[in-house]
Amino acid sequence: MLVVISTFTVAPERQRELLDLLRANAEEVLRHQPGFVAADLLAAPDGTTVVNHARWTDAAAVRAMTADPVVRARMAPAWAITRPVVRQFTVASSHVAAE
Repeated sequence: MLVVISTFTVAPERQRELLDLLRANAEEVLRHQPGFVAADLLAAPDGTTVVNHARWTDAAAVRAMTADPVVRARMAPAWAITRPVVRQFTVASSHVAAE
């Protein structure tokens, strides 16, 4: 499993707009990409940050997604608002609440 964390710094008055764009992209495009597992969009309460926490099967799936012209075109409006800092991680450990 590969986790891709994209952090967007945004003006507070544009956070909702960015979230709406990212949500639509996830629902309409990304979730149909081979290797996509899941994604969570996180919004900072102060409005200045959005984090996309996405899970993919592997790095090859992420490379294919980022090279897809449909994905790139759909992300252009979000990138016009702000560009993300993107980091990739492997899952070293996972924990759930005790019952």
